[in-house]
Amino acid sequence: MDEMVQGNEFSNMERLNERLSMTLAFCKRYNKSAAICYLRIHIPLEILSYNQHEVEKTLLQKMTTRLKNSIRELDTVVKLNRSDFMILLTDITEHDCQIICERIITVISEKFTVDFHEFSVQSHIGICMYPYGSRDANELMAMAKVQMYEAEKEGKSGCAFYNGRLNPAAYRKMLIENDLPYALKKGQLYIQYQPQYHSVEKRITGVEALIRWNHPSIGVVTPLEFIDFAEKAGFQKDLFYWVLEESCKHIASQKDRRLKYSINLSVNELLLDQLLPAISYILTKYAVPASQITLEITENIEIYTVKSVNERLHSLKRMGFTIALDDFGNGYFSFSDFLKLPIDYIKLDRNFASSLMKNKQHVVVIAPIITMAHNLGLQVIIEGIEEHAQFWEWVDLGCDLLQGYYISRPVAFREFTDSIAGIEQKIRR
Repeated sequence: MDEMVQGNEFSNMERLNERLSMTLAFCKRYNKSAAICYLRIHIPLEILSYNQHEVEKTLLQKMTTRLKNSIRELDTVVKLNRSDFMILLTDITEHDCQIICERIITVISEKFTVDFHEFSVQSHIGICMYPYGSRDANELMAMAKVQMYEAEKEGKSGCAFYNGRLNPAAYRKMLIENDLPYALKKGQLYIQYQPQYHSVEKRITGVEALIRWNHPSIGVVTPLEFIDFAEKAGFQKDLFYWVLEESCKHIASQKDRRLKYSINLSVNELLLDQLLPAISYILTKYAVPASQITLEITENIEIYTVKSVNERLHSLKRMGFTIALDDFGNGYFSFSDFLKLPIDYIKLDRNFASSLMKNKQHVVVIAPIITMAHNLGLQVIIEGIEEHAQFWEWVDLGCDLLQGYYISRPVAFREFTDSIAGIEQKIRR
């Protein structure tokens, strides 16, 4: 069995392409079939509650051992990234491929014990057969990945064969995941800014930096379509540093330094040992004070109980950053949790805005949240404001900052700076 589970992703891909070329050449010469299988495992979220790297590393080692023991000596397994593998099954029928893939799924689904904790892992496999699915190596890998998404749609662990028809949504997802690692290098990413209006100061006091991707063949791709994959693939940190640096360039170009720029900071970034030095370097490079930036963190109380993460948040606060808890109400945070964290703002999930539009009785739930936040010295942000009446409704509720299409859609930096006066004038009417 040819194993390729070590090394970096790019060297593994080079060896994968070489091995796949050899496999297809062999099959073509001797009139044999092959199966290209794309395997994705779903690492349990609860791992983040423990000492993240060692537990995940041990889990993956055990999983890789099980995987290698499930295939034949003549087959190849390649680790693509932290959660994805490519498996090449040579000289095999579709029936035998089905048996092997089901065996892989079965052994991966068996519970793992790591650091005295048991974990259950789901897995999905997409399969494309040579020569029936395609004779082209790149197409075989692409279609196997598309079928992996089809298997994921079923929910439970399982596999799916390419049968001559591609699901357009799955194909789009495959393109996004395949091309995202190159988007930054090719200059396809850009930032749009969405203003935040302060109801007391009656002016634009902040703006949220929102990453966008102009894909050359499918057009604009929103973060909803690629951020989760960036997190799983391990290059979300590159996107974060890029957004921070681009925002700092824009901040440095402005004479008015009163505006705060909000940037999303994910759990995975908080786990990085080099986070604080890297941030400090970027701020120093552009002479931007930390006090001009708000870091928006996601609502995940389990991860913030980890000592190293909690300490890192307090370090960011001491550096001068403002910290906002994003999507409040979408998880399991209670107000008592705020006493342990250096939070300045809570940003209500946009569902609060839509639910209040549909049912005015929901004000009896929303008003106490805002009051309690103010009692704790926190300011409240609501996003998803789309109408004039809705805007004033939230102002009357005492919400401090408002964000949404009624105020402004996300726009390019120059358009944003040119439109501030017009937005403020419109709202004062």
